[in-house]
Amino acid sequence: MNIFHVDRAIQIRLCLQFLTTIGTMSVLPYIIVYFSSMLGRVTTGMMFIGVMIASVIGTLCGGFWADKVGRKKVILLAESVVAVGFLAVAFVNSAWLTLPYITFVLYLFIQFSTGAAEPVYQALIIDASAPGERRTIYTLSYWLRNLATAIGGMAGAFLFANHHFYLFLGVASCTCVSIIVTASCIRETHVPEKKVRSHSNLPNINGNKGVLILLKRLAGHRLFMVFVGAHLLIVSLEEQLTNVMGIRFVNDMTTPQAVAPFIPLDVDGTQLIGLLKSQNTLIIVCLTAIIVSIIKRLNERVVLVSGLTMYAVGYVILSYSDVVFILLIAMAFASIGEIMYLPTKQVLLANMIPDQARSTFLGFYMFFTYAGVASAGGFIMLSEWVGSGVLTVIFSFMGIVAILLMNHVFVRGTAPPEGKDEEKEKGLA
Repeated sequence: MNIFHVDRAIQIRLCLQFLTTIGTMSVLPYIIVYFSSMLGRVTTGMMFIGVMIASVIGTLCGGFWADKVGRKKVILLAESVVAVGFLAVAFVNSAWLTLPYITFVLYLFIQFSTGAAEPVYQALIIDASAPGERRTIYTLSYWLRNLATAIGGMAGAFLFANHHFYLFLGVASCTCVSIIVTASCIRETHVPEKKVRSHSNLPNINGNKGVLILLKRLAGHRLFMVFVGAHLLIVSLEEQLTNVMGIRFVNDMTTPQAVAPFIPLDVDGTQLIGLLKSQNTLIIVCLTAIIVSIIKRLNERVVLVSGLTMYAVGYVILSYSDVVFILLIAMAFASIGEIMYLPTKQVLLANMIPDQARSTFLGFYMFFTYAGVASAGGFIMLSEWVGSGVLTVIFSFMGIVAILLMNHVFVRGTAPPEGKDEEKEKGLA
């Protein structure tokens, strides 16, 4: 399917995602180091926890509000807060003054709003697409996000230390462009109507009682809960690269090792982490189109299970081996597996959730994403008491369970869920 044949709203949203991701990733990976240099590790760690909590709360609130008032209003409000927030961050981190604690407060608002917008972006794409289009859309979105992350990360690596003021202004500018384009070129894709709810068995979500009913409905959607359980395990496994596995590389590889006998390059543990992450990004950016063209005729269940298996095996090897060449092969396995399974996994999610509660369900899904990221802290503490062999067994178990759960979801989730529309005609401008 040609991406130019999908709804115009999706094409615009993907372009805006690319632009804003470049801006965000030019500052986000480096802000922690920036805070740490001024306030110390303990204070920075507490701030990081606060920012994570703000993101989680924003995700749940944004998803809920978007189902009540529509996608566009929530996106415009959230992005307006982000734009103003980064303008203020630039001002309090300029040549005139440096106020790290004010910056932290501003980041709470920024991350709350960013979290609020994230499930709404995803819901908008689902609203404007038909099931048959979604695999292509998610593949392109995944590719663009990784390319933008690479570009933004590279810009930040060279510019953040001495020119962070201009980078903060750049993020604000990118967000302002997104606000203007969204307001003028994307029409509302979800208009809540009381009569729609009255003819479905979705709860009326007005008031506290409605919120409790909706939360009960979320918990009662067994297939969705199995899906987010598998998602939690997958995210937890991935997060170990820069946490438990990263710590092991740094501690065990103090002396640089050769990348391979035929490659005249030596790396230590810290450099290896950067090399593995760069390899992952390069494989995704350079090989996605080739891999997708190879697997597009294969059964989707085979692609999903095979991709997850390669992904899990790659990370299990990363958790134990200390041979650089083997680690690079393992990362290649994991990266190719990620390209294979991720679009199918996202299609499963999109087809599973009810139409009138899409962004609420997606907000709950994002909550489990943050939980997976936060689990890295628990594994870091666990690594103080158990060896890498025990952790490898745990990671292996997590991978096997994730594969089994996702396979179960695929088998049981082929029928359209309650509240889903048939393949629909779309007329969004």
